[in-house]
Amino acid sequence: MQRIKAYLKFRIRKIVLPDIREVYKLLIENRPYVGLNSRYTYFLLAKDFSDTCVVAEQNNKIIAFSSGYIPPDRPDTFFNWEVVVDKDFRGYGLQKQMLLHQIRMTEAKYFESTVNPSNEASRRNYCELALLLNTKCEEYLLFSEGDFENDGHEPEILYRIGPISKTEVKKLVHGN
Repeated sequence: MQRIKAYLKFRIRKIVLPDIREVYKLLIENRPYVGLNSRYTYFLLAKDFSDTCVVAEQNNKIIAFSSGYIPPDRPDTFFNWEVVVDKDFRGYGLQKQMLLHQIRMTEAKYFESTVNPSNEASRRNYCELALLLNTKCEEYLLFSEGDFENDGHEPEILYRIGPISKTEVKKLVHGN
């Protein structure tokens, strides 16, 4: 029997330094669903990339985190580096809502992210995101297993979505 999920009320906002303790705990608790970098990396993201990184919270508890940046050589592109949604809050479309929020914040014409071939959920979400935005989604091999010296790291497939219409984004992002 399929479980019916109730409406999820949450708030998406820019990350701030005091969030890192909760974000890091969220990342640890949701491994291997997401990779884990040093805590220092997340402090730098909150300090230097707060205009492009967000958290989602419910009742003042962080339930999701999404990081990204504008690549210096592609100022019309938002590159999403990492997304984690607490296991208890998956299936509500939270990942897509955070990404849409970041696309709106950055006014990006293109969205990019990489995904390992085994990460079916993210691959599906990126294709659905392109459909929602009424645009195309292209896939390219960005880094091969050989680039990682065959250390067990899967290839990284680049997903590029766009061009993105600001009108389409406005239709999909409500008030956050």
